[in-house]
Amino acid sequence: MYLMRLSADELHALQLRDGLVPALEAAEVEQGRAGETSAGEKRAWRHSLPAVARDLRDAGLGAVDMMIEYALPGRKGPADVILAGVHPATHAPSYVVAELKQWRGVTAAPDRAGRFVVANQTGKPKRHPAEQTADFCRALIRSHAALMGSEACLAGLTYLHNAADSDVTDLLRYPRTRLSHLFTRDSRGALIRFLRERLTAAPGRPAAELFAAGPVHARLAGLDPQGRLQWHGDGFRLASDPVAAQRFVLDSVRAAYTAQDKSVLVVTGTTAAHGSRLVGSAENTLNHAGYATRVLSGPCTATFPVCDVLFCEEPWLRSVDAPPGPGRGPDRLSPLLEKMIKVARVPVFVLADDLTAPEDTGDFGVLIRQAAGALRVPDKCIRLDREFR
Repeated sequence: MYLMRLSADELHALQLRDGLVPALEAAEVEQGRAGETSAGEKRAWRHSLPAVARDLRDAGLGAVDMMIEYALPGRKGPADVILAGVHPATHAPSYVVAELKQWRGVTAAPDRAGRFVVANQTGKPKRHPAEQTADFCRALIRSHAALMGSEACLAGLTYLHNAADSDVTDLLRYPRTRLSHLFTRDSRGALIRFLRERLTAAPGRPAAELFAAGPVHARLAGLDPQGRLQWHGDGFRLASDPVAAQRFVLDSVRAAYTAQDKSVLVVTGTTAAHGSRLVGSAENTLNHAGYATRVLSGPCTATFPVCDVLFCEEPWLRSVDAPPGPGRGPDRLSPLLEKMIKVARVPVFVLADDLTAPEDTGDFGVLIRQAAGALRVPDKCIRLDREFR
């Protein structure tokens, strides 16, 4: 159950009167939850919740309901806020679980895979906050009648509104799905677009009331005989969720761009057609954000202008290798790959699973890694078909 529910417009008005934190504290006492909230969490009430309400209002979504501190029985720690409203495409109830962090700097823990160190905080390294949000979303799917059989109406996000991309590059590189989007103050515009893709300006109260009224026992939520949750379709795979796939690729590009050293990105786990659409969407978004981008997808060319982000699709690599004659295969490709890596701040190679590399060329991914290694540039593989936790 939530601690308090009100629209983004109502929360904004309450904050202007300095009444938000007192109202939440009074709700704690009334519900017998007094003393459960730390001083840090109350700072989030004062600063993070109004930031979300501001973004909703700027997106034209002031009527969306915000269910604050939504707790699930038997689960430690509530969700900071669940947004409830109407989906713009389906006109069905739509929900977004939001984890709000005031972190200003985060780095990967050197000796703990998948754990992160937060600047100016002591204690054990922390989980990725987007992973935390995804776990909460899955718990909701297991326990809420409003979500059973219609998981597409739920999404999750983490918002680090105090941090720039360059402050959290290790977080941006981390894989995610539609249940674990990540935004910083640098990607506030992307956050507003995301919210508009999930919610409309219609009042969110009916959706919030439906959500709050409909929890069911986990045993009714699609468990198999071994007690494991049966996911409906493959909705948690990036390959089947183009928006999540694009968001992950964009975040990886942003992380690579803001890092001190150049790096090569290799995207796999997609088809040639899907990869081309993903590249087109990513190029358009990056251009609007001010990046200089170039896409290699048409006829072969050996001219590569200096740019921020260079996308190269596998069909273009095939066109390079196709002409007969001396130097076909690695001898022809390797010098071009090295040239491409040199001219771009972030070279991105999109390889397709439904294409087979020519026998005399070998695996394109291997050649790209070899070219990057020859230039002493680190490479990272992004698999879009992997199912993450």
